[in-house]
Amino acid sequence: MSRFDDALREAMRREDPGEEFTKRVLAALPPQRETAGRRERLAAFFRVPSLRLAAAMALIVVMIAGGVSYRNAVERAEGERAKEQLMLAMRIAGTKLHAAQVKVLEISR
Repeated sequence: MSRFDDALREAMRREDPGEEFTKRVLAALPPQRETAGRRERLAAFFRVPSLRLAAAMALIVVMIAGGVSYRNAVERAEGERAKEQLMLAMRIAGTKLHAAQVKVLEISR
């Protein structure tokens, strides 16, 4: 190999940076706060009785609102179905009435 390859290999050789380097790097980092995980924070939130009660009440309100919304949707669908049945009945009655009028006019001539 050439002297250039040897010099490059020597320059790229690993060296231990030493204990002082590690201390300087750690000192330069911002201090880290100890943070609780999500589960711990959520569990701590529900340990307070008033918050537990508030969460239960909110859940009840959401369930009632969902039930009322579902009931309204069912009633609306039933109303639409009844409207369509009424319109069909009116068309049938109109057709029959028109046929009866035609017969009455034929008889009266």
